[in-house]
Amino acid sequence: MDISSKNGRFKQERLLAFRSGRLRTLLEILLSAASGSLYATVFAGVEWYVLAWIGMIPLYWLIRRGSGRRAFLLAFVWGFFENLFAFMWLREIEVFIPLIGGLVLGIFVGLWGMMVPFMNRNFLMPPEIRLKGSAVSADWVSDAPFRELVNALALAAWWCILEWLRSWIFTGLPWNLAGSSQWRILPLIQICEFTGIYGVSFAVVLANLALASGLERCTRKGVRHYYPLLFAMALVCAFMTFGLKRIRQYSRLKATSALYYKIGVVQPHLSQRRTGGREKTLEAIKVCTALTDQLLDSKVKPELIVWPETAVPVPLNAADPLADYYREELLRLGRKGNIPMLLGAITLKSDPAEPGGVAVFNSAVLIKPGLDIAGTYSKVHIVPFGEFVPFGREFPILNRIVGMGRNLSRGPGFQPLEILPGMHAGISICYEDIFPYISRAHARHGANILLVVTNDAWYPTSNEPVQHFANSLFRAVETRLPMIRIGNSNYSVLIEPTGHVSQSVFRTADGRPDPGLQKRGCSVMELGYRKSPAQTFYTKYGNVFIGLCGAFFVVVLMFALQNWRTYHQAFEDAFAKAGEK
Repeated sequence: MDISSKNGRFKQERLLAFRSGRLRTLLEILLSAASGSLYATVFAGVEWYVLAWIGMIPLYWLIRRGSGRRAFLLAFVWGFFENLFAFMWLREIEVFIPLIGGLVLGIFVGLWGMMVPFMNRNFLMPPEIRLKGSAVSADWVSDAPFRELVNALALAAWWCILEWLRSWIFTGLPWNLAGSSQWRILPLIQICEFTGIYGVSFAVVLANLALASGLERCTRKGVRHYYPLLFAMALVCAFMTFGLKRIRQYSRLKATSALYYKIGVVQPHLSQRRTGGREKTLEAIKVCTALTDQLLDSKVKPELIVWPETAVPVPLNAADPLADYYREELLRLGRKGNIPMLLGAITLKSDPAEPGGVAVFNSAVLIKPGLDIAGTYSKVHIVPFGEFVPFGREFPILNRIVGMGRNLSRGPGFQPLEILPGMHAGISICYEDIFPYISRAHARHGANILLVVTNDAWYPTSNEPVQHFANSLFRAVETRLPMIRIGNSNYSVLIEPTGHVSQSVFRTADGRPDPGLQKRGCSVMELGYRKSPAQTFYTKYGNVFIGLCGAFFVVVLMFALQNWRTYHQAFEDAFAKAGEK
């Protein structure tokens, strides 16, 4: 065979290998996309929550070996499609927003995925195995059960660290964390009083890694130990046992030591209005006041009435004929019922630093029967682009491009309001109830209940309302405070400190709460609370669990880096010896 024919055959083989590699990469990307899309169904709305315990296995198998760059790509694709479909409700604002959400949140999954082959190769696999070449490495199965367990724990810890980063970076988005998929499994989520929601995420991710490891062992010959799987099973059983015990304890505690107030809840079911208007504002006032009249005329008399977030689209303290009518109706209701009211309202405050010299707040205002304001909480954690435009003052053109017509100011801080004698409410407005640090701050400042006023009518045909509610529920468990939640269209509920939904505006035919029903209505809920509840570990100390995850991961990573250096040094020595020969 002449040289030219050899070269031609070599080029042909290279071309076939290149095409085969590209086809394999394409198939892996498609598998990642399909797996991530399926994982989006574990969250509230579809709620295939059992899938959360196995849904990451395909991703792990795809990325457990190979380069970090390839693992990042496949994990990013998985995360992109998972978040694209999980946040599809954002299409009701703009069609492209779910795409942006998928791209940004996919990066966090990509960063997790990048560490999987690195840890498997440098912590789990001994350097001497790697020195034998890729063929030996590809067929190698760990025979060090303890090291395999530590590796799985480190990767689960790394996932939780990234969830925590995602919860505060760029103002944060702790929505649909892995643990939130288990919101219906009340015994499991009781551990949140120590770990926050991240403890549940840790258990879910560890179970996926342990099952993936166990399934791989079933398909290969060799030592068949299942330490990660046994540990994950023991951890989940421990969480469940602890949770069942705590649920029983809190049931007894409520029966023996709770105080009660009757709270009137108004759910007006008003379609969301991005702009005001006389007719629309009058309709909102009439609907809310009619429902309030209904509560005041009911057999069970409320001791406080609560309206949802910005129920009436006119500032409460504006100098305007509509605002005058609004205040007159509130004064009439106060005289009729002689009880306080807590209103979700827009409020104005003179501020020379703000455009037009007026600061606009999204507030909850406590008013007495004579229309005297007894207290105000204004939203602190405002939503970028939805409630303010980042750098909008410095670059006004941004307000026209990406703004939604509102530029709200931040409230002064987290201070509970005494809405009734002895009842101190830690108030969250809109999406503030998805942020653990807000409910913690209220509880640390003396709140003995959590109160949420929200408005999910922006997304009437999507999973957003139920996802918002499911993410909110964890705050009650973390702080062990009862939560009363007042929504515009649905999910106006009373949540016990265990996460159990005990009351809602509407009920099913067999008497169970029916919180998801989108309908206009009102109800009196009997809220049991304790005057001075003990603060939970999570309330007092915050994300200690994340700190432990970080410390553990760093220690394991240091061992992995040491093995990486050992391997490269041995490789260089072997290469140098070969050169000498």
